[in-house]
Amino acid sequence: MLHERFGRKPVHLFVFTRQHLVWRYCTADRDIEVDGKVYLSAQIERSAIKQTIERAKDKLSIKFAYLLDPDAAEYPVTESLGDNWYPYAPHDAIGVVCMEFDAGTGGVPKVEWIGVVIQPKFGDAEIELTCEPGNGINRARGQGSCWQRTCGKTPYSTGLRGCNLDRAVLQVSGELSAASSQWVSAPAFADSAFTLAGGFLSWTAANGLLMRREVAAHEQGSTQLVLVPGGPNPATGDAVIALPTCPRTWQACAARGNTDNYGGSLFKPVKNPVDGVSMSWG
Repeated sequence: MLHERFGRKPVHLFVFTRQHLVWRYCTADRDIEVDGKVYLSAQIERSAIKQTIERAKDKLSIKFAYLLDPDAAEYPVTESLGDNWYPYAPHDAIGVVCMEFDAGTGGVPKVEWIGVVIQPKFGDAEIELTCEPGNGINRARGQGSCWQRTCGKTPYSTGLRGCNLDRAVLQVSGELSAASSQWVSAPAFADSAFTLAGGFLSWTAANGLLMRREVAAHEQGSTQLVLVPGGPNPATGDAVIALPTCPRTWQACAARGNTDNYGGSLFKPVKNPVDGVSMSWG
């Protein structure tokens, strides 16, 4: 490429995605437009890309400007991106695409790395994101289930080996009559066929993101939920959906009419039949 021959450095492009929201930044000294998309000039950089046989060494570090001062006179353009991790870590994945672009020739950007953010680290005036390759998300798939009496399936997972509980049948929806950082109330919560403890509450935020909080405690028939500490807070009047979990026992699965998908082994011996038994012929 020309920039390699004459020493011109390429422009690094960054694309961050969370649900339907997208943030685009570049290392150029001005905003640039590529394929009809505007990349904002930002104080942002990344570490070198590595591809080794050890996954722990393949992680990528991205640093960009971010201010924690609520009274700052001016904020960097990356402030809205950093808000995804402050004051609470997001419950959903945030994707990252790193590209290289030759602004001199205006060619097609070259995708160099794709992954997800796994951890933020805050500094005085910046935030550092540790990212891992996207294919690491699926590295635990296809390992098979364990031989155990209780069900090991994730509630509401779908597919041939999924739980396949019907969300539409078990969820309750309504409008919050009261809300705080620790608890919420709604008349609809009393209509749940099962306790909502261990389940989760979801609602749509003002920016369109689907937010989620886990439920710490709920008595069946009660209109109040106690939420797990730490997380975004819904407001009074918000439309919410509450979904119960499953204790993963045969009795709970039968109560939900889902025994065809039970993942445990009811007749597995509680005690190993050969444990403590001598196999010696002498």
